[in-house]
Amino acid sequence: MNRQTGKWTTWGVAGILMAVFWLSCQTGSALSLPTLAPSDSTPEVEITIKIQNRRFEPGVLQVRVGQKTRLIFKNQDAELHAFVPGGLLSGISFQVSGTGAPEFNLKGLRRVLLPSSGQTDILFVPGQPGVYPFFCDLPGHVMSGSVVVKE
Repeated sequence: MNRQTGKWTTWGVAGILMAVFWLSCQTGSALSLPTLAPSDSTPEVEITIKIQNRRFEPGVLQVRVGQKTRLIFKNQDAELHAFVPGGLLSGISFQVSGTGAPEFNLKGLRRVLLPSSGQTDILFVPGQPGVYPFFCDLPGHVMSGSVVVKE
């Protein structure tokens, strides 16, 4: 091996080590954020939203950026309702479970249909602060609310 090759090999190894160190720092900081993985034991905030008399109660929900959040929708009416999230879940991972029927489009979750006496849970980690309106889009149902995401 000549002197020129040895010099480039040394710099190459140093560059690789620096890249590995940088990536491990990036991964380490990302691991401290809550995830939706079952192995993540980060405590979650649970907010129950009752659907009763064609209203979402409470109508205004407050959550924090980066806080693992579970919205629990309980339909206590004798009729079908929907939860249309607006932009709340755009660009982030989320889980939907329960007796509701989620519908998706190219942008993500379009809505969840909630049967009478049904329950749907939506687990997510809010990524951006803002006010996100939600509503029921079934004909004649004038129901709405909002999720306020704070820093």
